[in-house]
Amino acid sequence: MNIAFHTGKSAMIAQAQALSIYGNNIANINTTGYQTIRPSFADCLYSVQRRTEADWQTGHGTYIQKTDVMFNESHFYYTDRPLDFAIAGEGFFAVQDRYGDVNYTRDGAFAMTQADTGEWYLVSDSGEYVLDYNGNRIVVPFNEDGTVADFDELAGMVGVFEFENPYGIEAIGTNRYAATDRSGAVTANENLDKLQGVLIVSNVELSDQMIKLIETQRSYQISSRVVTTSDEFTRIANNLR
Repeated sequence: MNIAFHTGKSAMIAQAQALSIYGNNIANINTTGYQTIRPSFADCLYSVQRRTEADWQTGHGTYIQKTDVMFNESHFYYTDRPLDFAIAGEGFFAVQDRYGDVNYTRDGAFAMTQADTGEWYLVSDSGEYVLDYNGNRIVVPFNEDGTVADFDELAGMVGVFEFENPYGIEAIGTNRYAATDRSGAVTANENLDKLQGVLIVSNVELSDQMIKLIETQRSYQISSRVVTTSDEFTRIANNLR
């Protein structure tokens, strides 16, 4: 009885986590550069209840083994704003926060901010410094009259980076990603297409995510029935005289 109870419980936990992932995908359908996250399930350990019957294995539920960042096709839209950028392909922009940590994003809606030194830097919509191909913060070139010297020159400074295995990166929130052992090393690639005055929309397919959300809800309900049924059987067994 306890095995059935804990099997249902582990399934409920995994399905609840999956519901959160699909719900987050749907919530980010209008987030610039957002990549769909997909949960991958795996079996828990199996045990043998009878030593004389090694083939009679009993499962212990499921869990989410990992989440994958999906790079299915999206589309661009033109903004005609010179500080907006988009990458055609599986590349990323590098951004550095105030603590010096470097993360990666596909959201190219950039802006400018002035530092205490008086210089202007290119930053993300969250105020993180955008990095060039060498991993340095980008100083915006200005004319003496206070206008940006050359937006094309500025565009050439914006670094584009790629991973050995982009499907192995980790989503860390706020539309940012971090390198992992599975993703491999990150390197700058000046050959990746970089579009100026363009943004890339989220690649979330609403109909697909809604279907997965409904399927997961049904799986959660079935798992909860396993738990309640197991509990009921345990109650009956305990009341036997």
